Amino acid sequence: MDVSIVIVSYNTSKILDECIVSIKKETTCAYEIIVVDNASADESCQMLREKYPDVTLIENSGNVGFARANNQGFAIAQGKYYFMLNSDTVILDKAIDKLFSFMENNSDVGISGPRNVGRDGHLQYSCDHLPSFWNTFWVYSNFINRFPKVRLFKRSRMLYWDYAEQRDVDKIMGCSLFIPAALYRQLGGLDNSYFMYFEETDFCFQVKRSGKRIVYFPEATIIHYGGESSQSQNKEMVINKTVLSYFFKSQYYFYQKNYGFLPMLAMRFLDGGYGMVLLLRNALRGDREKKKYGLCKGRAFLSGAITVK
Repeated sequence: MDVSIVIVSYNTSKILDECIVSIKKETTCAYEIIVVDNASADESCQMLREKYPDVTLIENSGNVGFARANNQGFAIAQGKYYFMLNSDTVILDKAIDKLFSFMENNSDVGISGPRNVGRDGHLQYSCDHLPSFWNTFWVYSNFINRFPKVRLFKRSRMLYWDYAEQRDVDKIMGCSLFIPAALYRQLGGLDNSYFMYFEETDFCFQVKRSGKRIVYFPEATIIHYGGESSQSQNKEMVINKTVLSYFFKSQYYFYQKNYGFLPMLAMRFLDGGYGMVLLLRNALRGDREKKKYGLCKGRAFLSGAITVK
């Protein structure tokens, strides 16, 4: 078996179907597909059983999160390489075959990832530097728009780069990561302490620390729709349920685990300060919808910095 493809699914039946169709159409290397369903309320599991009996399905009774679900899938995987793939993706032009061939010819690479484009075909900035206090500060301060020619302020998602050529990077978006199975097992897979967010960042950190390279490989391209599991929720609900509940917890865990207590504390002060600025900035805003959203976001940042454990 060349490649084990693990897809974590949560209420994305239609696009999951599209994803599997594209895999079957565009892939010639020997592969298996393992879908781990996190207690979807739609017909995802029924669709898989009826249309794709060759797909291995793991049905969880509850939503166990992205990291744990991926680990469940890869625990039974048989491939030489693991491909961590989101359900809201479409494989284009033999992308999996190209990634497999690239990894076969580059044994020093621990992770490779394809070029991602959105529904409209526009490039998605899928690579990034590892998290840091200052990179986050530049984002919060909006210096990228105030000083668009300063490369330092464009470090978030590597906006200073055109993504046209192959390149070693610090991290790649977790929607499509190609990993040697032996390395995944050696590093213990994803850290189950992450429910959502930062799990692929943490894994990339561990891969780099092991001495392996992380390579963006644009000769392979996929479509990544993005955010399909939360599209039915309004912006305020996404902030309150997703950002407050998961993002801050994962961020602070990542910082303390990999950088130490003081850097984690510094991020809490930064997030809290940004929340205060948002609250003050939006308190007198005239546009009611923007005011409501801005205040909700400010409260989430402030509350996250103070209360999230």
